[in-house]
Amino acid sequence: MRFLNLQVVVPLLAAMLATQALCWLLVRGLGLRLERRVVLGGWIAPLVVLAPWLAGHSLLVPCNLLQEGAPGAPYLAADRRYDLLNDVVYQILPWELEVRHALAHGRLPLWSDDLGGGSSPWSNPQAGALSPLQMAVRPLPLQYHLLGALILKLLVGFQGTWLLARLAGRSRASSLLAAAGFALGGGLFSWALFPVTATAAWVPWLAAGTVHLFRHPSRRAVATVAAITAAILLSGHPETAAFGGLFAGACGFGLRRRATGFGRGLAAAALAATLGFGLAAPLLLPFLASVPESQRAHDTLDRARPDGKMSPLHPLSWFQTGYGGFLLAPASPHAFGRPYREPFRGPFNWAESEAGYTGLVAFAGAWLALLAARDRRAWPFLGFAGVGLLVVARFLPLAHLLYAVPPLRIPAYARLLPVVTVALCVAGAFGTDLLLRRGRDLDRRGAAIWGALALAALSSLAVAADGWTIALWVLLAAAAAVARWRPRWGAVALAAVLLLDLVPWSRSLLPSGHPALFYPRTALLDRLAQEAGDPAAGRATGADYLVYPGLLAVYGMADFRPHNPLAPADYLRVLHVAFGFSPSMEQYFSPVANVDHPLLDFLGVRAVVGSPAVPPSRTLTRIDEGRFMPFTLMRNPDALPRWFFPRGVAAIGRGDLERWIAAMTEARRVAVFRDEAGPWRAVPEGPAAPDPRVVSAVPGRVVLAVRRGGEALLASSVPFSAGWSARAGGRALPTLHVDGAFLGVRLPAGVSRVELRFLPPGFVAGCGGFGLSLAAFLFLLLSGRKPRGGERDKMKYIYGRRKRSEPAGRAGAVPGSRAGGARDAQRPAAGLDGAGRHPLHHRRAARRGRLRAARGDGEDLRHPLRRPGGHPRLPRPR
Repeated sequence: MRFLNLQVVVPLLAAMLATQALCWLLVRGLGLRLERRVVLGGWIAPLVVLAPWLAGHSLLVPCNLLQEGAPGAPYLAADRRYDLLNDVVYQILPWELEVRHALAHGRLPLWSDDLGGGSSPWSNPQAGALSPLQMAVRPLPLQYHLLGALILKLLVGFQGTWLLARLAGRSRASSLLAAAGFALGGGLFSWALFPVTATAAWVPWLAAGTVHLFRHPSRRAVATVAAITAAILLSGHPETAAFGGLFAGACGFGLRRRATGFGRGLAAAALAATLGFGLAAPLLLPFLASVPESQRAHDTLDRARPDGKMSPLHPLSWFQTGYGGFLLAPASPHAFGRPYREPFRGPFNWAESEAGYTGLVAFAGAWLALLAARDRRAWPFLGFAGVGLLVVARFLPLAHLLYAVPPLRIPAYARLLPVVTVALCVAGAFGTDLLLRRGRDLDRRGAAIWGALALAALSSLAVAADGWTIALWVLLAAAAAVARWRPRWGAVALAAVLLLDLVPWSRSLLPSGHPALFYPRTALLDRLAQEAGDPAAGRATGADYLVYPGLLAVYGMADFRPHNPLAPADYLRVLHVAFGFSPSMEQYFSPVANVDHPLLDFLGVRAVVGSPAVPPSRTLTRIDEGRFMPFTLMRNPDALPRWFFPRGVAAIGRGDLERWIAAMTEARRVAVFRDEAGPWRAVPEGPAAPDPRVVSAVPGRVVLAVRRGGEALLASSVPFSAGWSARAGGRALPTLHVDGAFLGVRLPAGVSRVELRFLPPGFVAGCGGFGLSLAAFLFLLLSGRKPRGGERDKMKYIYGRRKRSEPAGRAGAVPGSRAGGARDAQRPAAGLDGAGRHPLHHRRAARRGRLRAARGDGEDLRHPLRRPGGHPRLPRPR
């Protein structure tokens, strides 16, 4: 890739500008502002870290695994350490490609004929159909999509974390360190190429907006937080969005403004959450409708009770077996080894375990906040981080509590770690503020500060005491010493330690793919596509583990095998009985066996990729002529069309489905459930009628011409969904299950034309909710007033400096500050008031009242008034 490739650079810069404009609008909607240095940091950090992929010839895609995954791919000397991230190649990019195809043809991606035998990308949040960050980078070529999306994630996460830390009363320097820690840490880099991080990047924004609502609820702020809520819900990972909502609620409650009142702030936050849910409802309700029948829900609900018995003398026994190691993730960059370069010695895999690390600066700062800060505003962040780590590590009392509530078994709690890293970074900012300030009180706490640093270092080195980690702690101690002497130099030194720690570590988590292995075209795949035909009519597949699901969709072929945790459990049950294909959370990959089963004909599979290691087939015809060794290509001459009339229909009970599939001998003999069909029977035994003719077909809408006199059953190999509807002659036709998991339609006599359409269940209701929420959102946004007078000046103390053109001495400003007019405050007193008091008395009393209110707010109005020595600058009479 050339650095000045305009096909990449121009869309990428446009996406970054659009994202920055969105961030600016959100900040303005909250009545706050982003400083220039923060905007600059949000742009520089991702470009510096990702420079090797921007300027080099490698792709930010683990496509090197396609040397074996794509039959006939060229053999190259390519790095294979990142094969763990195979879901990017088999799931994320195929889903993204389907969404792009739909949008390019001017339709919503409501249905795909290619993926999983037929599925809805719209109902799959990880497809990111409306994800703001993915939408922004869709003008980029597909091979650069993940790179562009990661740059936007880092930009959004950096600026949002800075804003949250400033709202927590942290200094500019500490807020920048917190922002860099989150943007470059495991929260965004461990799952860098997945939708988890697209959602996690918005979590600091949601928390900052919620804190602002609890302090200063207003109509415009409610509308702004609703927009942030919609963005996080649309970003592709509902679990992370739910965890982010819990974190935002904890921040809002812990940093609330007492003068505002808890009830008023809670009502504003609840209204914003409701509106945000309504704005995302067209996508969210179809997802929620698909969850109960999904493979993921069935696997998690059947999960065994957490095992283990707690022993006071053995701390690891306090956690479910295999999960306790998650507690070590924040302590060291090499807690489980050097990522992807050494043998893994942590829980599950690199991506899961490294998500909790966010730098030694944040880790040490969190210890300082816990043991030396004495600031109640740190407790929401420390508390959430601590509880979150216990949940992820499956602390047995918590694990048993979550198991007792069946819906709480469904989430993957390891996805809580990116949110935990936000809390750790902001908590760490409380600690670094101690190092960057001086004063008598801090001098008295010197022993506590150095003791906390020593405990942090000892706990980290107890986890991993390699030379690199020791060197980082030595540099961190030196930076802390410099900070106690010269705070500004100390801030620079801490930033240098943070970058030295996180930049090489975060780069080690990213794959480098060879461009020639990015879905390479091969002679075998071209011939396979020719045999499979139109995805709306025929399918192809691979025997055993060959051409694993999702791959064929990139080459324009349909596959019946799903590779999606939201795949219908009934569909997978049928495939398991026929082919032994049964992927689950325990057995993530599953092979296809017994390709001679009649269900292969029923599914319309016209071509199969095999190999000499696969048992020979009795019903398939080999057509490769030995040209694609070591792979073979076989044709299925008995494949049925996607829509057909069966030769016979049997009514069975739901409990007899597995027995029916196992005993199947002919694809055109199908079964329907007795409780669905009732006394109705479709056709007598005998030859089948001519199959329907496809008049028109686009994904999600099919028009068929049929020739049949009497009542009939129109069968298909489309996975059954309540979203499918059939109409003929202006009236709706009933649908039912065929062979337990496929779509069938009851045709009345005299029908000659049938139209079938798919709308995801919940889509219509979601559109209605969206319309109502949009009206309320616009009302709140347009009727909200801008901050005035003292409120605007107070925002400038915390979030930015006054412009030079603004007059000094505004009402509501703190005396002695820049906005308050220090020179006005230092003028000679004109005289005493009626009570004999000097005007300085009233100014000091007003300042004390404001400081008391600030402490109730959780805001730090004292910091801008401090000199480098730490003493407040008070006006003195001349």
